[in-house]
Amino acid sequence: MAEYKDNVIDKIIITIDGPAGSGKSTVGKILAEKLNLEHLSSGKLYRAIAYLKEKFGLTEAIKLVDKVEIKNGEIFFEGENIDDKISSEEIGKIASDISKIKLVRDKVNEIQRKLAKESKRGIVVDGRDEGTQVFPEAQIKIFLDASPEERAKRKFEDLKKKGKIKGTKLELENLIEEIKKRDEQDKTREISPLKVPEDAFYIDSTSKTIDKVIEIIMNFIRTQKPEIWHFLSEDLK
Repeated sequence: MAEYKDNVIDKIIITIDGPAGSGKSTVGKILAEKLNLEHLSSGKLYRAIAYLKEKFGLTEAIKLVDKVEIKNGEIFFEGENIDDKISSEEIGKIASDISKIKLVRDKVNEIQRKLAKESKRGIVVDGRDEGTQVFPEAQIKIFLDASPEERAKRKFEDLKKKGKIKGTKLELENLIEEIKKRDEQDKTREISPLKVPEDAFYIDSTSKTIDKVIEIIMNFIRTQKPEIWHFLSEDLK
């Protein structure tokens, strides 16, 4: 899938793992655009199952998720763009709960591998266990991190901008505690716990802009993965 054929690169898989709020989905999308690769946020697949679960029950949702289409990183079901519907806090909490179920994770991983295999030049995939469990063969693995306070602040600003919170100090403190609790759950769960892949490029994005993180990743590929950079640079945007 993401291997070399007769010493010639056939396809690229870049994984971006990290805790909640580290910016991996945003970075993944921009990086994929710059490198002319496809992008998939695994969290959207879990959210899609959560959305379908609320309508049809979990067993049926796992079957129906095969009918989900991903176009330009957005989720469609039976021709309807459900990207906005799956982005709610409620669906996010359900997605977090069902992601602990092995049957659900196996289905999501199956879909991800299928999409990667069908991609033309390759794919950038972000999630919690992409480099450790889903694509251990990926040529480039990135672990994007940030302090709990930084990640909570980002979410705080986003929710305040959307008018979903008042923007009080107490709300920020609550978000920090929620982030820390989520980190602990992700790191200690039995199935696919969050951890840094052994061969990953670790980036602490605390106090760094998205543009700076992208610059760091592009420079890493160019200087540390020259053969991959050569393959990708043939059609860079």
